[in-house]
Amino acid sequence: MDEKSRLATRIAQAMIAQATRVTIATKVAIATCLAVLIVSSIASSPRASAKDATQNMLLVELFTSQGCSSCPPADKFFSQLAENEELAVLAWHVPYWNYIGWKDPFSSDLAEKRQRQYARRLQTNQLYTPQAVVGGKKQYVGSDKRAVGKSLREEMKQSAKNQSAPQLKLTREGNGKRNFSIRIEPAQNKNATNSKFNLSVVIFQSFASTEIKRGENRGKTLREANIVLDVKKIGGWDGKVGRKFSFQLPEQKNGFDVLRDGGVVVIAEPNDLSGAVAATRWDFKRGFKPKQSS
Repeated sequence: MDEKSRLATRIAQAMIAQATRVTIATKVAIATCLAVLIVSSIASSPRASAKDATQNMLLVELFTSQGCSSCPPADKFFSQLAENEELAVLAWHVPYWNYIGWKDPFSSDLAEKRQRQYARRLQTNQLYTPQAVVGGKKQYVGSDKRAVGKSLREEMKQSAKNQSAPQLKLTREGNGKRNFSIRIEPAQNKNATNSKFNLSVVIFQSFASTEIKRGENRGKTLREANIVLDVKKIGGWDGKVGRKFSFQLPEQKNGFDVLRDGGVVVIAEPNDLSGAVAATRWDFKRGFKPKQSS
């Protein structure tokens, strides 16, 4: 091979190598975009207008702890999910990691009790963080964006198709700004299970930023959303005839006012765990309000 031929060969090889590098870079970019889309299709979708919103929302729960080093990515993910008006997002802070150096100021026995209920219902026989529960019936590692995102899309699609959950309507009553009512009606699907239901209102803080001084997350500032502060039982429902329940939100306490700093999620859960869970939220801090049907 003469010098001219060798030069031409080297040029061709260089062009092939460059094309290969471009192809690999393109594939990486595409893969990155797909990963972002999986989250953004749920967490960062355009907010629904009052006209398009529904009273029933998909309940999505996270069991987390500020003392858990695996939890911050899940906290961040659920903070994104909380910006979607079609989701009723709650973050339950469990107390069982408080002994390892940092006592989570939002931890409560209520959170652990709820997680234990899910352990029995979902037959997981274990408690761990971060744990995500979608629709009250499926659980995932809370930081697994792909699995949680896929489940959210599937559950929202099935819910719209099956109409098997009771229908909720949350409204403010009269002139009292802290007085509310929740009306529950049988599911639109006449073949849905006629279970008896318990109704409760969950009070949450929309945002919090905490500087962690000890423990596994020492030196980090954790920013969290929709942190459960309290749960109040509203009453029981026979699952057959529509009924209205009234409740009053608490006054400001320790600098926190739910009407200014947080919101509520109303949950209707079947006693025998056989039916669908219904939920709706009113986020006063973000200005998210359930659709008030005429």
